[in-house]
Amino acid sequence: MSATTVRPETGFFPEPAATDRARRRVEELMADFRTGAWRPTRLEGRVAGLLLTSTAGDGMLTPRRIRAALWEGSLAMTRDNDGRFARVLADLLPVLEDPRLVSLDVVDAAGELVGAVASTAVASTAAA
Repeated sequence: MSATTVRPETGFFPEPAATDRARRRVEELMADFRTGAWRPTRLEGRVAGLLLTSTAGDGMLTPRRIRAALWEGSLAMTRDNDGRFARVLADLLPVLEDPRLVSLDVVDAAGELVGAVASTAVASTAAA
């Protein structure tokens, strides 16, 4: 049996812990990105760009695409910036793989985060 969390805005429906963890990590990283407390490295920006490109046809983050992005980032991405971006992507995998865990707000927020991180790679390439 998996652990669940009850979200106040959903009332009585418990939310699986994996969904809650993914939501929390995406929201925290995006908040830190917006305030400048976290800045993606060039590698994270590059990996986010590849992930964004892979979603160009349908706009969907999928487990396969995330795994490919994590593979591209290799071990270095788990060390860059304390591995926060890699952990966010890894936390999305169980949420996307199990239809019972999928939450559209988490997927949308993750897509926004990937787009924001990818934009830093484009900006750094243009500045170079």
